[in-house]
Amino acid sequence: MNKDSIDSIISCTTDGFIASTPNLERYIPCSKEIFSLMYYEMRLSLTGKGELLERKYLEPKGVISWRTRGQLGLSGGIKALTGYQRNESIDQTIKKVFDSINSTKTIPFIQKSLRSAKEVYQKGGHSTLKLNERNFNLKFDNRREIVEDHGTYCTTKPFVHNLNSIQARLISSFGSGRYRVYSPISSTQCKGDAYLSLTRRMLVRLLRDDLAQNLNLNLTRIEIARLMKYVGLSCSLNFISKQKNKKVIYNSIPPTTKTLEVLEKFNLYFPSFDKNLLLRT
Repeated sequence: MNKDSIDSIISCTTDGFIASTPNLERYIPCSKEIFSLMYYEMRLSLTGKGELLERKYLEPKGVISWRTRGQLGLSGGIKALTGYQRNESIDQTIKKVFDSINSTKTIPFIQKSLRSAKEVYQKGGHSTLKLNERNFNLKFDNRREIVEDHGTYCTTKPFVHNLNSIQARLISSFGSGRYRVYSPISSTQCKGDAYLSLTRRMLVRLLRDDLAQNLNLNLTRIEIARLMKYVGLSCSLNFISKQKNKKVIYNSIPPTTKTLEVLEKFNLYFPSFDKNLLLRT
């Protein structure tokens, strides 16, 4: 593909790629390309179709691409976001991707999972829900060589020499976890209510950052602890300190009887705050 095509190759992975080349499903390999020819002949024998490739989807509007396994079609048909599969509209996802690329290049989100069998066996208890905070990474992974910077986007090509590829990947690994597809920020404890633990973290962060700025508040840790105790989610001063510089993840709290009760009490203190901003839709 990279050698023969005169069109744009956006991404190549094991079982598929994204390209602007038309009619690829009609591509017939040259006889000298032995492996692709073998595959072509086996497919013809098994299916009766003379196709080396099969087109899965045609994107009519365009594609946002930021890494090998990170592409998003503007129409929603292409959604290659390894590690970030959210139940949200394509418009919401596009906005998050654009905002992130122009700022931190990460999207914080909540990942739901169950306790593993090993964890239950070692620590006891039941297979209860866990809510982990994750950072979806949109940083370029240096798997292709940047050819030209066009301002809003860059064109790339495959590395010609193996050593150049190794060097570029070593550079992208600096900072370790920050450059992974998604890296853990923190996770809830296995014990207790995971929804309430998440609510506690988000409310403390609101009081330390977003809400404090909007309402011109300057609450001390003791004042925040008293307020959290009033809403029914007691926390230590050390816990409050750990939430410093951590961002609020909006639309993350599941609307259960307990979480709604806590947010209602919180609204008594801050009636101008819209609790729906925190609730998962």
